[in-house]
Amino acid sequence: MIEYMLGKLIAQARQSVTLQKDGDLSAALGGYELVFEALRSYEELGYGQETQEIQRLVLDAQPSPEMTLYLHALILFHRRRYHAAEEAIGAALLLAPGMPLLQTLQARVRTSLGDLSGALAAYERAQELAPTSGGTREALFMLAAEQEMPGEDYYFWLQRFHELLRPASYVEVGLGHGRSLALAGPETRAVGIDPFQGVWERLNYVCPHGQATLFPLTSDDFFAQHDLREVIGTETFDLAFIDGLHLFEQALKDFINLERYAGKNSVILIHDCLPIAPIVAERERCTGFWTGDVWRIIPCLKTFRPDLQIVTIPTKPSGLAVVTGLDPESAALSENYQAIVDYYLGLKLPESAADRFRLLNVRRDDWDGIIAKYARRQGKGHR
Repeated sequence: MIEYMLGKLIAQARQSVTLQKDGDLSAALGGYELVFEALRSYEELGYGQETQEIQRLVLDAQPSPEMTLYLHALILFHRRRYHAAEEAIGAALLLAPGMPLLQTLQARVRTSLGDLSGALAAYERAQELAPTSGGTREALFMLAAEQEMPGEDYYFWLQRFHELLRPASYVEVGLGHGRSLALAGPETRAVGIDPFQGVWERLNYVCPHGQATLFPLTSDDFFAQHDLREVIGTETFDLAFIDGLHLFEQALKDFINLERYAGKNSVILIHDCLPIAPIVAERERCTGFWTGDVWRIIPCLKTFRPDLQIVTIPTKPSGLAVVTGLDPESAALSENYQAIVDYYLGLKLPESAADRFRLLNVRRDDWDGIIAKYARRQGKGHR
């Protein structure tokens, strides 16, 4: 399966090269970004030669030294070699100081290095060079997330949940390109549910320890057509992750459906519960960086399910909620579903970060220690 995925990434890289030659640079760069991001995971699995060949394919196709340096810097950025990436961007800027792409990537690198003032200066320069581009505004959202939620991103914390809980079963609703699903460990039976990405042909990542079971269905259809106990081979799941439609009412449905299969120590994680600003939390997408209104599920659960333990990790770019104390017998949400939705759709997201943090139960804690406590409840230890 890994060889299949690497072959697919080669095809994606070649397609992006063709798009670039045909003049669609924006689409080409989006493709390169996805390929280089995925290649890092395969490099970490020991496929360094194969990843280098794909990177070389892209670099050899570049029409100018500055584009070669830009993409070389992007590769280094995704490999987390930030100082080397900064040097490559500096060299490219000597050749093309008026190229906004370079300024934007420089800002991303500086953000990763913790130089937030330098990142802001680079973003502002990019905006001067391309005032009509929406890319800089989107990048500024990411910079704001870095300022409000410093530290590791949500993939890191998902990985820590897998490492410390060692779940026997893991259910993921909404797959993206498969990066989070691929975090499942060797002892985990992983299930992925997504109507669009629920097939290997559309994923860029694979579980290295064993193939996950995919269902190309909406989550509503999955739970209507399948008994999760039969799918995972146990009565209850250990860990679940909701990252689907980015709409409150669907996240609530997914929570209700999952809780029916929860045990006393099951954990449900919910992504996108801490928007950086109200504009990225609109129900209708009007920004590239978008969380939707999933955040509404936190005050909803606080009110209708006071028996639950609900806390949100302030992890970039948009938070990760942790819900425990689940009760499969509870009908408080399902019996009042429509009334709940009607009411909470009228709730406004606070403008200030402090008010958002209070509303959404954000806690800055020793999360490694807290996850370890969850693991001890499940009778699990460290790997």
